[in-house]
Amino acid sequence: MTSEGNSYRIVSPSLTVKAMRDSGYKSTAYALAELIDNSIDAKATLVEVFACESPVQGASRTSHRVETIAVLDNGTGMDTDALRRALKYGDGLGDDRKRIGRFGMGLPNSSMSQCTRLEVWSWINGPGNAMYSYLDLAEINDGLDDVPAPKHDPLPEYWRELSEGLGNTGTLVVWSDLDRVNWHGAAATLKNTAELIGRVYRHYLTADKVVIKMAPVREGKVIGHANYAKANDPLYLTESSGTPAPFADEPMFEPFDMGNEDEPGVAHFPITVKGKQHVITVRASIARPEARRADIEDHPWPENANPNVDAGNHPWGKHAGRNIGISLIRQGRELDLDSSWAIGYDPVERWWGVEVEFPPALDDVFGVTNNKQSATTFTSLAHLKDKLKVETEDGESFKAFKDRLADLGDPRVDLIDLANYLETKLLPSIRRRLKQQTFGNRKSKKRHDADVTSKATDAVKRRSEDGHTGKTDDLAEGASTEDKRQEQVDALTRRHHLDEDTAQSMVDESLEKDWRVRWISSYQDSHAFFSVDLMAGMLQVIFNEKHPLHGELMAVLEEVPEDATTDDLRYRLGRAADTFKLLLFSWARMEDEIPSDRQREKIADARQDWGRYARDFIAGEDDGE
Repeated sequence: MTSEGNSYRIVSPSLTVKAMRDSGYKSTAYALAELIDNSIDAKATLVEVFACESPVQGASRTSHRVETIAVLDNGTGMDTDALRRALKYGDGLGDDRKRIGRFGMGLPNSSMSQCTRLEVWSWINGPGNAMYSYLDLAEINDGLDDVPAPKHDPLPEYWRELSEGLGNTGTLVVWSDLDRVNWHGAAATLKNTAELIGRVYRHYLTADKVVIKMAPVREGKVIGHANYAKANDPLYLTESSGTPAPFADEPMFEPFDMGNEDEPGVAHFPITVKGKQHVITVRASIARPEARRADIEDHPWPENANPNVDAGNHPWGKHAGRNIGISLIRQGRELDLDSSWAIGYDPVERWWGVEVEFPPALDDVFGVTNNKQSATTFTSLAHLKDKLKVETEDGESFKAFKDRLADLGDPRVDLIDLANYLETKLLPSIRRRLKQQTFGNRKSKKRHDADVTSKATDAVKRRSEDGHTGKTDDLAEGASTEDKRQEQVDALTRRHHLDEDTAQSMVDESLEKDWRVRWISSYQDSHAFFSVDLMAGMLQVIFNEKHPLHGELMAVLEEVPEDATTDDLRYRLGRAADTFKLLLFSWARMEDEIPSDRQREKIADARQDWGRYARDFIAGEDDGE
C-alpha cells in the first residue's frame, strides 16, 4: 500500500521531510557544505557554487535577490540507481567510512532544509547523456512515496555556459523555491561564505585536491569575478591562505610545544573502544610575537596599520577573532569550530589554535550529528573542571569518577582523559605564553606600568646612592652591558619560558631606560605568591600565576575588558580591596600561629622593615637610615 491513510508505516514521507527541514543547519553555507562533501567523495577536482539573482521591484528601486543556488562538479557522476538512492533519506551510497559522508542524509536533508524543490542531473558519459531526478515538497505533501525514477535529460545549456570546467562526468544539484535562504546580494554573500567554506575544506584546498569556485550570477552571467575559496586555517600555520596582510603568504602562528620533538605542535592520543585502538591527533599553535606586537625586529606591521592600536583590531586580528575555538576534523573536513572551550569574554583567545582530528570510526564516541555540524559528546566535556565540581561525589578521585562513568555506560568516558588534558594542561599552558608575549611591548605598554617601573628604579638608585647597596648592585660592578643583557634574557627564556623575541625586547627597553626593576607574571611551582631574581643591575619580581592571589588581585585589576562598565570597574576595585585585606589577615594569622616568642619577634621586625621599604618606594622618601 502506498497511501499514507491506509498504511502502517512507522513514519510518513511528508511528516519526515517536514521534520528534517528543521534539522538545524547553522546557515545556508553549512547546508552547502553537505553538497561539497558529496562532490569531494566523488573525486571532483572542481566544485562550482552558483548563486543566481533575480530582480525584485521595490517601492522606489529595483534590487536583486538570490532565487536559485546550484552546485556543479566534475566528479565521477552517478548511474541511475545511485542517483535515485542519493535522493532517498537515510540511504545515499551506504555507510562507507572512507567517505566524508556517512549517514545517507546529506543531499536531501541539506537541500530540503533550504528549499522546496531539489533537482539533480548526473552523468557518467558526457553532460548530454545526463540522468535527471528531483524532490518536490508539494508532491511529497500530496502523497508521493517514491523518489521519481531518473530519466534522460541533457544538462541544460544555461549551466553549461556558466561552468568553466565541465567534465565528461559530473553532477549538478539545483535548489529553487528558496523559502529558507536569507541571501540577498549574491556577491557579498558568497564572499563571506567563501571564508567558512575555506575553513571547512582547508586541508583539501591546501593539498590542491579540489578548487571551490563561488560565483554570483545575474541574467545568466557571472557578476564581476568569481571568488575562489582560500584555505582558512584557524591554526594559522598555512603559508598561503586567506588571512589578511601581512600574513597572507606566511604563517601568523607557530606550533605550540607539546613535548613531541619529531612533530612540533602535535600530540597523539590512542584510545581503545570495544577492543579496538584508534588514534586521536591534537595539533596546537600560538600567535607569533609579530602578530600581536609592532616592535618585533625585521617583522614590521603594514604601513597603514597603527602600531598604537591593539592587534586584535587590525584586519588579521579580526580574522582570528572569527576563528576562536577547537577545530574538530573528521576525514580531513572540519565538523565544527567548537567555541565552548574558549573563554568567551577574553579577546586574547583569538591568538591560539587547537585542532582535534579523529577517524570516522569514532563518530559515536564524539557524538557526531547526522548533519556533520557538531560533536555533542566532545562539546559536553568543555569546562570539565566546573562539571567535576558538580558531578564528583565527596572524596571521589578523578580515576574513581571515570570508573563510575564506565559502570554507568556514560558516553563521555572514552574522551574524558583527552578533555582533561586539553583543559588542565594544554590550554592553560598556551594562555600563560600568550600573557607573556605582550610583556615589554613599547608601543602598547600601559603608561602606568612604565611609571611604576621608573618610580621603583628611582627608589633603588636613591637607596644605593645613600649606601644601602644590595646584591644586584654588587653583581653590576664590572658587568658589561652585554653580560647584563645575556643574563636577563636567559632568565626570561629559560626560567620563565618567554619567547626569545619578547625577552630581547624587554631587556633592550630596560637597558635603554636604565631600569633597575622588572615585574613579570610566571607560572611557578611554589606556594609563594611571588619570587625574586637577583641579577646584575636588575631586581626582577615574579608574581606566581599558579597562586590564587594572582587571579584574585592582578588579573582583576589588570585584565580589564575595554568595554567594561562602571559597575564592573567598581566591582573589580571592591574585589581587589577585599583580596588585599585577606592578604594582610593571612600574614597576621601567620604571626599568630608562630609558637616561639623569639621567632614571632623576628617576623614582626621583618614586617617593620618591609614597612620602611614600602614607605621609601611608595612615598618616594628616604627612610632616614
